Amino acid sequence: MWGRLYGLIGKEFAQMLRDPVVLFLIFWLTTLEVAMCTMAIGMDVKNLKLGLVDNDRTEVSRAFVRELTSADTFVLAGVFASPRDAERRFRRGQLDALVEVPPNFGARVTAGRRATVGVVVDGSNADVAARARAYIVEMTSRFAAARYAGATVMAKGVQPAVRVWYNPNLTNTNFVALAMIAQAGFMLAVVLPAAGLVREKQSGTLEQIRVTPIRAHEMFVAKVLPPVVVSTGALFPSLLVARLLGVPVSGDLLTFVALNLIFLLSAVSIGVFVACVTSTLQQALLTSFFGLFPLLFLSGSVTPIESMPRWLQMGAEASPLRHGIAIITGLFLKGAGWSELWPHAVALALIGVSLFSASWWLFRRQW
Repeated sequence: MWGRLYGLIGKEFAQMLRDPVVLFLIFWLTTLEVAMCTMAIGMDVKNLKLGLVDNDRTEVSRAFVRELTSADTFVLAGVFASPRDAERRFRRGQLDALVEVPPNFGARVTAGRRATVGVVVDGSNADVAARARAYIVEMTSRFAAARYAGATVMAKGVQPAVRVWYNPNLTNTNFVALAMIAQAGFMLAVVLPAAGLVREKQSGTLEQIRVTPIRAHEMFVAKVLPPVVVSTGALFPSLLVARLLGVPVSGDLLTFVALNLIFLLSAVSIGVFVACVTSTLQQALLTSFFGLFPLLFLSGSVTPIESMPRWLQMGAEASPLRHGIAIITGLFLKGAGWSELWPHAVALALIGVSLFSASWWLFRRQW
């Protein structure tokens, strides 16, 4: 068995390496995808997850928190004793901003004196961080104007002292570069197995292989393993480019490689499933791109997931790219590890196991 498997894997590598096919963009969005993506794309960021450290605990501080959460911009996601207690929630992506109300806040506001409020913003996604900071400044100014009867905020109002974690300059370069790495690996891992297996069907070589002693599971493994290896190898030049762009590496690279392997396996499972339900290369490419565009828009790289309708936010959890981007940004920008990113790994594993099981059932019936 091992000799047959090695031969099949070698054949797959040879076919891929001697056929540098340019991936064709054939299909544009269907009506359903246009509707879905239009609803997903929005300029306003809503339902941002807000943490609170209230060191004052007076009616004035509670009124200030009510002002921040009065609209649908912020949702109070947790109350903490200190900013350090909220750090793990930030690493897991469960907080977008944290407000720290200092002691004697109510007394200073009541006396008409300046009070400074501490604000921490997750800067790994610069767009979300910039909007969160702007919203907090605006709402703080509105609260101060009401409390100080129109006095200028700069003179005697409540001043937020904003600190941005993970991306102090609020530049989009880091996030975009990491998102592009995840997208490139995802597309490669989807298209390679789909094109490879369907090409065997279309050319008739799969029929010839069926009369040989090769078993179905050997062929299945041979179609899965090479795309994973090639996609993983393509990751390292991308990391070099990201490094040249100045993207920081705060996490452990071995952890990233392990988590990225789970991510690529879930992407390969999509490609294998597409190959099992299609018969020609054209059908496989069209079906692949039919699914790639919604998964791209639901990944959080184009528009924040928080701005999408609730049902689309739930659908985004089924996108491997959404979890892949969360993993790569969490590792590189936040220094997160297994303890923070394991939910994304579990979600990717569930997606991969489900699709591989369905693909194997279809492949076994066709064999």
